[in-house]
Amino acid sequence: MLISDSHKFVFLRMRKVASTSMKTILLPLCIPRPAGKLAHLKSRARLEWDYRKYVFRAHDDIRSAQRRMPKEKFEQYFKFAFVRNPWERLVSEYEYLLGRPTHGRHAQVKKLGNFKKFIQMQIPRSDAYQINMLCSRQGKLLVDFIGKLENQQHDWQIVCTRIGIPYHPLPRKNTTRHKPFQDYYDAESRQLVALHWRREIKLFGYEFNN
Repeated sequence: MLISDSHKFVFLRMRKVASTSMKTILLPLCIPRPAGKLAHLKSRARLEWDYRKYVFRAHDDIRSAQRRMPKEKFEQYFKFAFVRNPWERLVSEYEYLLGRPTHGRHAQVKKLGNFKKFIQMQIPRSDAYQINMLCSRQGKLLVDFIGKLENQQHDWQIVCTRIGIPYHPLPRKNTTRHKPFQDYYDAESRQLVALHWRREIKLFGYEFNN
């Protein structure tokens, strides 16, 4: 998560949606990440509640900012994130984890042996759902703008205009190469995603082939 007081925005960094590219451009505008082990320990122990001193995780959800920012600032700041077709996002994360032997989840994912088992492993994980990053516990959307990876440059231009910075095309960083995501699915695994990710599929307007 990145927060800027100078440009009054909160950026939710979602996994596998080019958030690293956006971070490169936005980071110089944002509150510096508190340094030192003590700041990190206080944040993890929930002893620090000032958002300017709190060490947010890279992929913290919007509720974390809401709890720590003054209410008037949270409501005033432009809160945005980018999302991705859930069927494709699962494939991207699967291949990303398989291709990173140093990642903490690599061995676990490799041991699964196939993609369908990865979907089943993700189902009970709260952070496997984009919608959980963006909503209150009651399901109310707490962000002002949701861009789509599939429409990335256009939606990024909207963000740049809204926060008052010149538009720069996003660089390609941290990308994962894989076959067309549709090739990973059979009828059963496709329906599995349709069922368990149905809330965000409906909210963000996705279909299997879009």
